[in-house]
Amino acid sequence: MKKFVYTLEHICSTGKHKDLKLLGFFNDLKKLESIQDIVSKFSGFKNYPDGFVIKKRELDKAHWKVGFYTVVGEIGRDYLPEEDIIDEDTYIIQNLKSIFNISHVYTVDSFKDDERIIGSFSNLDKAQQALELLKGNSGFKEHPENFIIDEIQLNELLWTSGF
Repeated sequence: MKKFVYTLEHICSTGKHKDLKLLGFFNDLKKLESIQDIVSKFSGFKNYPDGFVIKKRELDKAHWKVGFYTVVGEIGRDYLPEEDIIDEDTYIIQNLKSIFNISHVYTVDSFKDDERIIGSFSNLDKAQQALELLKGNSGFKEHPENFIIDEIQLNELLWTSGF
C-alpha cells in the first residue's frame, strides 16, 4: 500500500515568474487549514489569497530521479513538481510525527544556488537507501556531496514570515 501526506504550498505568479513556497507537510487536515489561515495574513501571502494549494504527496518515492543538467526556470525556483496520482489503495499516514526529506543543492554561480526536493520518506533508512541509489544517476553523480536529508516535523509551519 502507498502512503501519503499533504503538502501546503503557495504559488505566486507575477508576469513571467512563478514562485513556489513549500509551507509544510501534514497528516492532519484541520491543522493544515489552521496554518493556512495564519499564513494568509502574512505580507505577500495576503496579496495572493488564491495561491494556496493542497497536494497529496506520496511517501517513500523519489520524485526527481535525474540530476542537474541546466537551470530550470529562474535559478531553478520555477520547478513545480508533478502532482502525485493518489488512488484508492493509498492512505494518509497518521502515526508519523516527522518525515525525512531529500533535496539536492547545485551552485549555479557564486551567488545562486538551486535546490530541488527529491522526495519525502517515512523513515531515515528509506531516505538513505534512496539517496544511495540516486548518487549514481547522471547529473547527481557529479555532485554526490550536495544531497541533504532533513527531518521535518509534520503539522508545523515551515515558512514564518511574509514575502
